Amino acid sequence: MVIILKPSKHIALSYKLLFLRVVIKAVRYLFAEKEKSITFVQLLKIMKSQKIALTNCRICESGSARVISDVGIVIEGSRIVGVVPLANIPQDIQCVDMGGGIVAPGFIDILANGAGGGAFGVSANFGDLILMAETMMAEGTTGFLAAAPSNTLPMYLQIQGELQSHYSELPANFLGMHLEGPYFSMEHRGAHRADCVRDCTDEELQALLDKERHFVSLMSVDPERISNSQVERLEEKGVRIAFAHSAASYDEALHFLAKPHRSVTHLYNGMPQMHHRKPGHIPAIFRCKPLTGIIVDGVHVCYEMVRMAYDIMHEAHRHSLYLFTDRFTDWPAMGISYDAEHDYYVRATSDGENIICGSALSMIKAVRNCVERVGIPMGTALEMASLVPAEVLGIDHLYGKLEGGYMANLVAFDEDWQVKRVMFEGEWVR
Repeated sequence: MVIILKPSKHIALSYKLLFLRVVIKAVRYLFAEKEKSITFVQLLKIMKSQKIALTNCRICESGSARVISDVGIVIEGSRIVGVVPLANIPQDIQCVDMGGGIVAPGFIDILANGAGGGAFGVSANFGDLILMAETMMAEGTTGFLAAAPSNTLPMYLQIQGELQSHYSELPANFLGMHLEGPYFSMEHRGAHRADCVRDCTDEELQALLDKERHFVSLMSVDPERISNSQVERLEEKGVRIAFAHSAASYDEALHFLAKPHRSVTHLYNGMPQMHHRKPGHIPAIFRCKPLTGIIVDGVHVCYEMVRMAYDIMHEAHRHSLYLFTDRFTDWPAMGISYDAEHDYYVRATSDGENIICGSALSMIKAVRNCVERVGIPMGTALEMASLVPAEVLGIDHLYGKLEGGYMANLVAFDEDWQVKRVMFEGEWVR
């Protein structure tokens, strides 16, 4: 392994010892990260990655309502070292008092239509992505996918072009795009535009995927509007596939969801309901228990139905349900506005009807609803908002746990569910 040092031209003699320490730490870093070169400024940054311990905090036991308070979370640089008893924290580590708040892994929202006045995916304006990212980071969402609902191919290409143009400026918590559509059932399209819903073509996939960076992390599809070979091509390009807005039969859904790494976008919504002669795909979902999203706002799905899904799909060793917001923001250009009476967003149609098109949730509010309205243990609800969506994206080896080696993306909130502090990769951002 070759180490290339690039110090600045003027290094005072008094810094020789410091420089040696930096080099030693850099060697360890390079072996860990498999880097081939590093600048002096980067070396200084590594040297500064001293350990800290978050104390006077509470953490939730995995899958439980039990809260643990006699521990500290040790962090070095961008990673968690571990959760240790307070008595085992070394005296020379800087301790940060968390004021008795609950500390949990940062939230991951894999379907956000808009936030903070921005709706990137509905628009192709990079400024909208910044608004979404800043708003959600302040709420403890340290990772998110911007959703692009069913639209034209030129619009998708424009979104990709905007991301490529601003590649070096992408928000730190932006994990890519979620193309929610356009390959959906016309009958079960919900608020998606009828003039955009269509069958998939090889030519369209080629235009979306055959580029250096396509930025598509997740795609929701109806298996009746896209072929198996087309789905496999998406998966080969690193796109995770989710089942949504479909009229597929029980057997068709069971077959589609049996493949590894496939998930369900939103349980109950955009799908035919159960019938004793034509069961549809809800029983198929309950049988094979793929990772399945659910909108816990009491509007998209009533809390009793959330509880039923939880009772059926929850297993002691694995959580199948995950939380996402499906949040929107006011967007007059598309006739989208907030309905204060019902606490959700609606889109005005040409015939004067208002149809629900998004929630007013944040991730912390979804967790709270799970705990207080559904009766899900807090430890489980927090994993549904972090670890399980990370698993959908295949990044659960880095995000969603307070364990050694995981990224130090954290949210701290009080007993009133108010977010107080947010850490991203070991640095406080709130």
